[in-house]
Amino acid sequence: MRHESKFAAWIRSGGNSAFVLPLGPFRAQEVKFSVVPDRLLDSIIDDALVAGVARLNGFLPEGVSIDITSVDLTAIRDQLRSSVAGRLNETGVPVNPNDPVIRAILARYAEKLNGHFQRDALQLESYIWRSQDDARVRTAHAELDDRAFAWSDPPPGGHPGEAWNCRCTAEPILDRQNIPEGAVCDILTGDRLSDVFPDADIDSLTQVAREIDLQIVTAQLNSPERLAHFFGQVLQEVGQRMRLVESLDYRADRLGSIFSYFRRNPDEALLYGRTADHPADQEAIANRAYADRNGNGNVESGDGWRFRGRGLKQVTGRAGYRAFTEDHALMFGEQVDFEAEPDLLGTPTYAARSDLWFWLANDLFLLADAGINRAAADSITAIINPGTDSYRQRWDNVRQLSKSEVFANVCRFSVSRPRFEDAE
Repeated sequence: MRHESKFAAWIRSGGNSAFVLPLGPFRAQEVKFSVVPDRLLDSIIDDALVAGVARLNGFLPEGVSIDITSVDLTAIRDQLRSSVAGRLNETGVPVNPNDPVIRAILARYAEKLNGHFQRDALQLESYIWRSQDDARVRTAHAELDDRAFAWSDPPPGGHPGEAWNCRCTAEPILDRQNIPEGAVCDILTGDRLSDVFPDADIDSLTQVAREIDLQIVTAQLNSPERLAHFFGQVLQEVGQRMRLVESLDYRADRLGSIFSYFRRNPDEALLYGRTADHPADQEAIANRAYADRNGNGNVESGDGWRFRGRGLKQVTGRAGYRAFTEDHALMFGEQVDFEAEPDLLGTPTYAARSDLWFWLANDLFLLADAGINRAAADSITAIINPGTDSYRQRWDNVRQLSKSEVFANVCRFSVSRPRFEDAE
């Protein structure tokens, strides 16, 4: 009986007695246990997809990406997954993506994907062989350097990616005027978002665009309709300047129409609101307007100002900051305490994440799928800010963004971090 079986029987019996493992001559195990968690394995093989997409994107016009959703990646994904899993199980040690064999597998398949996309997405017929200019390039490959080859007629040894440790790539021979329809898609960039927020800082827009691109599938923003509804609401929340921290610079005569506290206390509206005689006292306004209002979690003095609206969604109140803190690590893989450090929500990265979180947590994408119409827009507004007087403006934002087609061909997968599952 094998030692594994004896040990298993001992465990099943309760493991209360001593377990004796007699020493004997070493024999290689016939079966090794898998040490490859599925999610981590998928993450490792996605590295090859990231490299393959990036390689080809470098040859495409600025602002567009190869559309991986137009290509069937099932076979090549399964081959890659099997190769990586086989190596990891062979070593019998915890997952190590820095294993030189794993790196060689990923490099090989990244180049295979480059060729796969050239043939099946861009429908290219030929490429130029490019080798890295160093002494490690094998002689047979150096002789192929800078020569053109047809995908239908491979050179001796096969196309780039066929041979192990081939320090080579296939540079596409690309006529940018003849890219097939549907083969490429628009990248969500800061420049593209500047059409929505024309007065915003371009660096902030770039950071916001990247965060949204990274989560465009996970956060269910992978359609033009969803993006139009999402940014139509964001535009109303933060304005054309994309202001990430709430401004409470209100005129005294408006405070009562915005906050019930000042409706009940008109004298304080005159005292703290902006008038011809003095500027608005924004901190005083926040501390009164948001003092333990509607279960927002504000309990300490100064909480109204400390937890005023921040982010693309304008998360407001201690309870909102706490809820985002609890879910942030699960969704984004980073532990941050926004209740302890509320100012972080006013930075582009976390501002974008807060709205992605709210959009997904409230299933707003399902409401957006009803289409570009007033009823769909109003249903989303009713969840984001039910007491607002801006229903009409928000619908106008959505309608104008859809009409402008600014998101008409945005990639349905993350360009920053593509995944095999995004193509399914």
